Order: sequence, then structure tokens, then C-alpha cells
Amino acid sequence: MKVAFLCGSLEPGRDGVGDYSRRLACELIRKSHEVVIIALKDRVITSLYSGLQNSNGIDVPVLRIPASMDERERFSHAGDYIRKFGPEWVSLQYVPFSFEKRGLPFTFGKHLKSLGSNIKWHFMFHELWVGLYGYSTFKLKILGLMQKVIIRQMLAAINPESVTTSIGIYKKNLGWKEVNLIPLFSNIPVTGAIREDTRQSDNITAIHFGSFTGALDDYKRQVDFLTGIGEKTGKTVCLEIIGNGGHYKEKALDISRRAFGEEHVIDCGFLSEESISNHLLGADIGISRADYTLFGKSGSAMAMLEHGLPLLLRGNRPTEDIIGNNFPFKEQLIYPDDPSREFVKKDPVYFISEVSEIFVESLSEKEHGELILITG
Repeated sequence: MKVAFLCGSLEPGRDGVGDYSRRLACELIRKSHEVVIIALKDRVITSLYSGLQNSNGIDVPVLRIPASMDERERFSHAGDYIRKFGPEWVSLQYVPFSFEKRGLPFTFGKHLKSLGSNIKWHFMFHELWVGLYGYSTFKLKILGLMQKVIIRQMLAAINPESVTTSIGIYKKNLGWKEVNLIPLFSNIPVTGAIREDTRQSDNITAIHFGSFTGALDDYKRQVDFLTGIGEKTGKTVCLEIIGNGGHYKEKALDISRRAFGEEHVIDCGFLSEESISNHLLGADIGISRADYTLFGKSGSAMAMLEHGLPLLLRGNRPTEDIIGNNFPFKEQLIYPDDPSREFVKKDPVYFISEVSEIFVESLSEKEHGELILITG
């Protein structure tokens, strides 16, 4: 299969879908597929860049087109690159905010059509519209309605041969004739080593990786759950925070320090992939900002699961199973309302290999051919 990824941005560590595309592309190359990546609206670079990027020891050719460039010119460069590569499939990895700062890329579908009339399209929706699930303001509902219209118009205009997404609630709401699920994988490869001195530690190390949610009452329930584990086991709970933490970081830090003690809350900030992997392998449990419905779209949640960590989700244990029996990490999911407060750390897994096979099969079922992935 001949594959190309086109994304919003390819700045390593700064764009989740870009990192996803790079890892998937390199895994496909490792399995003898031919792959390139195109970033359609790269907000980091200031001039056109054509070269190589690396993931897990594999190089992939990339074209990064700066966001400062006129939209028509950006798609012209993309079209030239695609025609030179000669793909038959184009796979759009879609996130609304990758292609327009408000998440409203009104002319995006029109420009996609300009890339070629003989392309077979695959759309992968990593996110849909804001306000789809959970609390939403009137302003967000209006924004979400506009984003929904853009998605529906884009689907109607392109009429992709294959449409996929990562979680059940997105599949249910897309409203397309056929939508299949492709599970997410971690953006952090397992590159570290498990330290033997962590196995008999008197501490319980918890990891929060990524941004905190504004649902701080739910976060406090997660913290109280961990405090209960410390009281039950007689061990000290230590919290490590990886990433920038987002808008609610300071409030979440305050909750954490009052529960665990200031000396047991460590703000690690941004780290390299290898360093993150080492921290995850050395931890005992992960804390997710997402609940059962949305955790499957979280790269940080998948990173913790792939590194063998039990994952403490936000909210209560669900009454309905929307994951299905094929998801390999179900036993690692725990909830603040679990009375036993028991969890077991697992061995790390290389889930991207399985996901890459699902991805290839989802297109091969339609028709054997060449592929380009357009990512957001």
C-alpha cells in the first residue's frame, strides 16, 4: 500500500494528531508500506519545509506548509506533492481546530476537492463538534452547530468511500451511511525500562498526563480515591504531573497539594518522549481527565494504558458497555466509585501494530490501492 499523511501541524510533541500521524506512518513503513505526510496548516514553521521526520527509529518524508501562507497557495503545494507521489487513497484525519482557529474551516471541503478528482477518500474523525457531549454554553452550542454543518457539507461534497472514528459516541452522531471504529493508540512509544526499585516502593506513584479538565469536583473525587488507597495500604501517595496542565492546572494543583502534601506533588512540565515513557513505567496508576465515554479519544489515556498502568477515569462506572469486547485494556479501567480500590499494573504492550493492521484492513476491504492520509 502507498500511503501519505496530510496534517494540520507536524511539530513534534505540540500537535496530537500530527504525532499520531507520524507514529502510524512510521509503523506502516516498518511493515513495508510506502508513506509520506503533508501538514496542511503548520502553525510553527514560517516557510515551506520538505524533509524527513523520525519516530521509533523510522524516517518518513514530510511536507510542512506554513499557516501564514495563503490557503489557495497551501493547497496548490499540497496538490503538487500528492500528484508527484501518485496516491489513489486520501485519508483525512480530521480535527476542526487544526484547519481554522475557531474550528470553522468553511472553504476546507472545496479545497480538498481541488486536490484531485480521481482520489478515493477515507475520513478519520478524531473530533466532531464542540458541545456534543457534556455541559455546553449557548455560545458553544452555536459554534458546535456551525461545525456540524461544515462536517455534513464536507461529507456530502467529497462522498468518501470510507469513514472511521475512534469512539462510539462519535460513530453514533456522525449520521453517515457507514462508520467503522479504529481505536486510538498512544503517541508515546514504550522506550524506557522498568526499574526494579519501583516494584517494592513504600510509595504509590500516580501520573496525570496532559491538561486538567474544568470539572474540578470530579478531579477531587479521583484524588479522594487515591487518598483512600493510601490509607488502605499505609503507603504515601505521590503525584507526578506531565505536560503543561492547561487552564485549570493551578486549581488542580491546589486540590492535589492539600490532599497529598506539597512535597508529594511534582510538576514535571514538558518532557521528551523517552522521559515520559520512563515516568509512566515507574508509576503505579494513571489519572485521566476523561470519563468512560471519551477516554478512547485521549492519546494521554492510551499512553498510560499501553505502559501497563491502571487508569482512573473521571465519573462513575458506566451501566452500558459502548467499547465492546475487542478493546484490550478494559481490565485496566477503574472508577472513583469502585469500593474495593484495588488495581493491578500490567506489562506494556505495542498497540500501534494492531491499530495499523485495522487501518490497512479498513481500506483494503473497500478496494486494494494506494493511500494518502490527510491529518489534522
